[in-house]
Formats: sequence, C-alpha cells, structure tokens
Amino acid sequence: MDLLSALHSFVRVAATGSFSAVSRETGASQPTISRHIALLEAHYGTTLFARTTRSLMMTEDGRSLLPHAYEVLEILETAETVLGRRRASVSGLVRLGVTTAFGLYLTSRINDLLKRHPDLSVELIMRDGFGDLVEEGLDLAIRVGEIAEGSLIARKLGAVHRSLVMSAKCFTPGGPLEHPRDLADQPCVVYTYGGGRQDWHFYGNGEESVVAPATVFRANSSEAALYAVQAGVGIGLLPEFQVRDLVASGELIHIFPNWRVSPMPLYAVHTGPRTLPLRTRTVLDFLVEISSGILRSE
Repeated sequence: MDLLSALHSFVRVAATGSFSAVSRETGASQPTISRHIALLEAHYGTTLFARTTRSLMMTEDGRSLLPHAYEVLEILETAETVLGRRRASVSGLVRLGVTTAFGLYLTSRINDLLKRHPDLSVELIMRDGFGDLVEEGLDLAIRVGEIAEGSLIARKLGAVHRSLVMSAKCFTPGGPLEHPRDLADQPCVVYTYGGGRQDWHFYGNGEESVVAPATVFRANSSEAALYAVQAGVGIGLLPEFQVRDLVASGELIHIFPNWRVSPMPLYAVHTGPRTLPLRTRTVLDFLVEISSGILRSE
C-alpha cells in the first residue's frame, strides 16, 4: 500500500463524504479504502475524518491536508499526460450539482455523453441554491451569478438571459402594459435564486427602470415559478432558455421584448485540482458543449 493510492482515496472520500461511494467508484473494497485513510492518519499522526454511525466529517487537519493532496496528484497526472500514459477510456462516477432548469436540459442531452463513454456514470443533485461542494461530495457544480468563494475554480459557460413572461390566458388589470413601471400593480411571480433583493432592472430606450415586483408568489425553484406563471398566478422573470419554446408556441407571452434585463453569468465550478480526473474533465467539456445551444455571451 503506497501513499499515492492513499492520497487518491483521501481526496475522493473528501469529495464524496463516503467510504462506500469511493469503493463503488474505484472498484476497491471498502476495507481497502478504510486502510488507505488509516495509513495516512498513522503517517501524519492525526485524524483526518471524524466518524459517527451516521456521518463522516473532515477534521481541521483533513482540510489542511486536502489542497496539498490535490497538488501532489495533479503533479502526477500532469506527468502521466506528458509521457502519454493516460488511460484512453473514460470511466467512473461524476457527481454534478445543478440548478433545476439547467439540470432538466442536461437530462434531455445526457444520453449523448453516455453513448460516447459507456463506462462513465453521472449523478445529478438538483437544487436551486448554493452548497458546499466538499460537504455534498460534488465533483462539479453549476453556479449562477458571480463566484464569491476564492477556493473554487470556475469555468464560465455563458450568460443566462431572462425573459419577462405571462400566461396567454391572463389579462393585465388596468389595460395593456407599455412600460416596466406598469408592473407596479401587477401580480408577479418571483424566482428567488441566490437570495437578496429581488428588484427587476430593465434597460431600454436609453433609460433604466427598476421595479420592485408586487410579489404574490415566490419560489426558490425555477420550475415551481414557471408552473405558477403557466397557471396564471402572475408575471414572472425566468431564464430565457426555460421559456423559449413556450413563448414560441404561444402559451406564454414575452412582455417588453424591447427592454433588456441584465444577464446572469453561469459557471461550472470545482474545488480542484486544476488538472481534473479524466471523467470529470469529460463531463465539464460536455457542459461547455451543450451550453452553447441555450446560453449567449454577455
């Protein structure tokens, strides 16, 4: 048993939060993974994970070791790349955290990826909100908005443009809407991704209009917000790629198409190393590939 194998098991346990998950992923037995961690703990004279019957949490010493373990494995993988010894096949499990709308779009395309790489498997964790990648055991995650955490490595996928829409079955009290300020008295559905203030900023005709929507329904899920708009609950500001087909079919009406709403950048993020395992880099490349079909530049 060598330290490199033990370090690899360590970073995967840190990422997945589970000995059994790493066992399934690598094909090594769970006792082998446990021995790898015990070897490191004996070598460094510390405890790397706090274990209970229900959870596995990294200790402070474990968090201190993690970036150094990534660095060692990155150097090794770089050397293998230079010497041409990288495995040709893509295999293993990649756990990917995604927003609901993007996750549903990815699901409609995922078979393209899996057909190319039959030994690859992907697990989606769908949630419209931020989380800790290490605690949730994620290899990659999709983030909307600017990235505040300096520890994350980000790859920009594009920009999410948004459309103000309403159900074609609805009518607007007070008559037709001609300017964003007319929204003040209209029932609105607010998608609360990321928290914070929910003012809507419109730009058009050489002016800026900031609207505090009269919220009658809010949700931290874009799908729930979309269903509410479709049901006629109110007017909603939603990702363009999510409502594009519904607008084209006439089910939803795009309000103020000549006014622009600031787009939100979309990133794929990971904790490192910069030289990702082949399976993770393959999924990341696929995310870049399919994003070009639904996202635009700023």
